Amino acid sequence: MKKRTVPKKAVKSAGRKSSGIPSHVHPYGANVHRDLDWHEKKFQKLTGRLPADGQKTVQRALDYSRDRHGSQQRYGGSPYIIHPLRISNILMSEWGVLNAAVIAAALLHDVVEDTQTTIKEIKDTFGDEIGKLVDGMTMWKGSETYELYCKRVARGPQNLRIIKCADVLDNLRSWHEVGETPDAMTRWWREVNGCVLPIADATEPQAAASIRALLEDRWYLKMAQMQ
Repeated sequence: MKKRTVPKKAVKSAGRKSSGIPSHVHPYGANVHRDLDWHEKKFQKLTGRLPADGQKTVQRALDYSRDRHGSQQRYGGSPYIIHPLRISNILMSEWGVLNAAVIAAALLHDVVEDTQTTIKEIKDTFGDEIGKLVDGMTMWKGSETYELYCKRVARGPQNLRIIKCADVLDNLRSWHEVGETPDAMTRWWREVNGCVLPIADATEPQAAASIRALLEDRWYLKMAQMQ
């Protein structure tokens, strides 16, 4: 894994205890996890590595996702767009993914599932490659279980699987904001361990290592009633 330089401010916040959250859960610090401005600035810096046409594509995807998700919120009241931004940053910063289509699809991955947007609209606006990735990330509620959804993702291309790994990793890093019942945490832990971790193992060693480290962490095991 590449050694990353962490800003002094992030190091300081990472070293503090925050509601019992292990300091290693967020490589940038627990207090930064919900800082939309911080993640957006990081995103703009990272996308500067892309070719000019790629930068335009991902910026359009960010604007489109922000518009479609509108006033939707994540756990704890954060604007929903922070989740796609963090996923994109995981892909670029932690796993070295600099494919504009993958980053754009990561930004758009929940637009069809959580808004009135259709796959056709995504394909018409961003093209077939991005549309297929968003389609692959969309769980068709009412017609497939989470297990069937993961099996479909597992059969998909590398680019689809790596987006799913980043999606799940950010969700794991957000557990302390959820406030769900212990039974829900147990179910989520088992779903990730049984369905997503095998996808990560077959896709990207760094992704698998990051997900496994959290699943095996004592704090997570306690949260999920697995110890």
